[in-house]
Amino acid sequence: MNETKKTVFAADRMPAAGGGGLVALLGLNGVPGRTWRVVVLSLLGWLLVNADGSLFNFAYPLIQKDLGLTDGQIALIYTGLYTVGALSTFVAGPLMDRIGRKPIYQACLLASILGSLVTAAAPGFLVLLLGRAITQIGASTEWMAGQVMVAEEAPARVRGRLIGIAQIGYPLGFFLGALMAMAILDRFGWRVLFACGVLPVVLMIWARRGVEDTERFQAERMKELAGRALQQGRFSQLFGPGLRRASVCIALWHFCYAFGIAGIISYLPTVYQHFGIPLSGVFSSSAIATGMAAFGYLLAAYLGERFGRREISALFLVLGGISGALLAYYGSSWLMLTVFYSLFYFFTLGHITSAVGFAAEVFPTRVRGTGANLVAGSEWVGFVVAAATGPWLLANAGFNGTLMIWCLIAEVAAAFFAMCIKRIPPNKVLEEVYE
Repeated sequence: MNETKKTVFAADRMPAAGGGGLVALLGLNGVPGRTWRVVVLSLLGWLLVNADGSLFNFAYPLIQKDLGLTDGQIALIYTGLYTVGALSTFVAGPLMDRIGRKPIYQACLLASILGSLVTAAAPGFLVLLLGRAITQIGASTEWMAGQVMVAEEAPARVRGRLIGIAQIGYPLGFFLGALMAMAILDRFGWRVLFACGVLPVVLMIWARRGVEDTERFQAERMKELAGRALQQGRFSQLFGPGLRRASVCIALWHFCYAFGIAGIISYLPTVYQHFGIPLSGVFSSSAIATGMAAFGYLLAAYLGERFGRREISALFLVLGGISGALLAYYGSSWLMLTVFYSLFYFFTLGHITSAVGFAAEVFPTRVRGTGANLVAGSEWVGFVVAAATGPWLLANAGFNGTLMIWCLIAEVAAAFFAMCIKRIPPNKVLEEVYE
């Protein structure tokens, strides 16, 4: 199961370079131009697919009224999206390891574009569901396609920071979606809003012409074609000797994490209304928490490079759980709810930059795409379970009990499973992990 030991990839030859500005402040002088292109491509792709995904959250009341949809049909759309997200990642992972990271990334953007156009033209429930499902396929699989490319192209000593920069596309995407909704929805309607989903076509053209697949994937592919690599199925390799423990624990880690955040995020209006907070207060509180998360992403990425991504991920999850417990028992006003929810968001969502970097390191190149999408798929399964069990939990465990399950127990369990995986020292070249 060893990877090639003697090959030194261009991404790992990072010269020390002078200069000033933000790049120097972040310690990123000397990062090759090829690497920067991949980072920017991943960031923008993640930004645009999340912007498109957020549009339905903003526009569905108008869509529901226009198309005459029931609350049950809206709930079915959300459940269907989470399910499609899980299934698509489990399919995309092995494909990334067989045909390449770049083709899957481009296919994700194409799916996002087509899904937005189908949504814009939807005459009723079934076509709307189809459009959102196509979009979800692109959004779900783009995340790890882009992040694996960044991990494989980034020099070892700044890998975490570059992954952190790419991850900022998540909150920026929701921010862009909010701006688009404010500028377009009232003036031109929801169909024009979703027609703007063609924006990723620019990235498709750039990805096709300006970015090549990663050197690591190309080298691994040549080994396979020469018959010198393992030929069994990708998932069989993940759960075979040497990778089984890491695969099981990382899947449970991300399932627990996603179950917790999906619960509180999906039912946030219900939670706030329980404490007498109007919907406008939910929007402002959520906006503050999302802004906080961007700083949490960068801090987790930086600390992960200093002290280890596994350790910082677990620490952030525990701190997020403590914040969630405070939210459950002391969040009785808008101010206190916002403070504790922002802290929960900062640590729990922020941990993902270290977590994604660790996921890229813990799997060798031959199954990195499959392993990374095992992580993503486990998160989508967590979303499905949270959506399905949320009303039952709120009715039977009460609001405080449910918040403790979502915000404390789930996140501490995720931290436990993270610490069950072997430690990977900071700044280690990917090929050295399996020497």
